[in-house]
Amino acid sequence: MRTLKSIGCILTLPLLIPLVAQSCELHSGRGFGIFSSFHPLEQMHYQQTFTQPLHVTHPSSVKAETNTPTVVKIDYGIPDTYKNVVIRFSGSDNVTFLDGVALSAQGASGSYPLKYHVTKPGSHKISLHINALNHDVPVDFTQSITVNAT
Repeated sequence: MRTLKSIGCILTLPLLIPLVAQSCELHSGRGFGIFSSFHPLEQMHYQQTFTQPLHVTHPSSVKAETNTPTVVKIDYGIPDTYKNVVIRFSGSDNVTFLDGVALSAQGASGSYPLKYHVTKPGSHKISLHINALNHDVPVDFTQSITVNAT
């Protein structure tokens, strides 16, 4: 019985020694049978989803003369994932807009000439309220322009 156990141990010992195995380039790397980092199925776990942000740019402050029509250029870039994009303009008490106070745009980029005039000298404020949906998630933010009227 004792010799049978010894023979069994001797026969199973080679099975415990790791063997060198060859594999294709898609399965080499961290171990045989595990996808290497350049395998397409492994790479899809590392791909990050990235959506371009909605951006509205304009000068932070402008100079204007009182009771004179003035234009400030509002540039915008709206990626295709954004829907129902509305940019609303509002001003302090002495700022009057000559055109509409809202801009609707979708999946485009461009510029909008915001026409206004100031009735009194001093420092005034124009606010831009941006509302949109990105993948059915609401996006709301506000930006402002300081108007220094003389």
